[in-house]
Amino acid sequence: MTTGAGVRAKGRGRGRGRGVLLPALAALATAQWPVLVHAASPAGFTIGLEPSYFTGRFGTRHTIHIYDLPLSITYRHRNLRLRVELPYIAVTGAGIVAGQSIIASTGSGAVRSGPGDMWLKAEYRLDRARGVRPSFEPYVKVKVPVASYAKGLGTGRFDEEAGLRMVWRAGTRVFPYLQLGYRIVGRLPALHLQNVVTFEPGVAVAVAPRQFLSVIVIGHTPIQKRRTAVASAILAYNLRMNFRWELQVYATRGLTSQSAAFGAGFGVMAHF
Repeated sequence: MTTGAGVRAKGRGRGRGRGVLLPALAALATAQWPVLVHAASPAGFTIGLEPSYFTGRFGTRHTIHIYDLPLSITYRHRNLRLRVELPYIAVTGAGIVAGQSIIASTGSGAVRSGPGDMWLKAEYRLDRARGVRPSFEPYVKVKVPVASYAKGLGTGRFDEEAGLRMVWRAGTRVFPYLQLGYRIVGRLPALHLQNVVTFEPGVAVAVAPRQFLSVIVIGHTPIQKRRTAVASAILAYNLRMNFRWELQVYATRGLTSQSAAFGAGFGVMAHF
């Protein structure tokens, strides 16, 4: 369910809380935590791979399983970050994958697989957090509809989102943050889709040198009429082994009937 564990689950996000999540968390960690700031280069690339699994009813009458293998590439230069993510997904159970939710629809419950939707994101940090004043990081992102609508792997429409993330520093080890966004959802005939407000409050704690624990809630308002919001709680752990390599693991639990009941993932990132 696009973004999302140093800190920012994000996005990305994905039933599919998925590939949005861990690269997003790692990005926030690199940008904000003093332990990592001194170790990180002012410019460079990060390549991430995050095998993930999600299961639940997503507001339908049957169980749906989602297997996700997102590849992400992030480029950073001072306060600017550019990111592209392209997952490969497999889904069992009828329904259409749409962001963090499954759109209820008729169709085959057989296994369907193929490329997922591509997400492009740009964000810019205006200032660092100081005292009670947070840092402000506006962002924009676009979903490129690569996933097959015929297979139910995506909606086949572009989505656009703009938002703002605010990060505080509570001492040198605790980093609360809040991200809010507004997503324009590409319309599909007869499915009654609507635009959503995305939300992502969380807190990251440096539990040991180069080790971080994060607690996050990620979700959005209802994407389809007569359905509820999507929200999941995430517990994530990051280990920065050295300048080059970083590992992440996380587990997620759905908070609403439209969310994945359970999910888990493991991420590996290489920094250049």
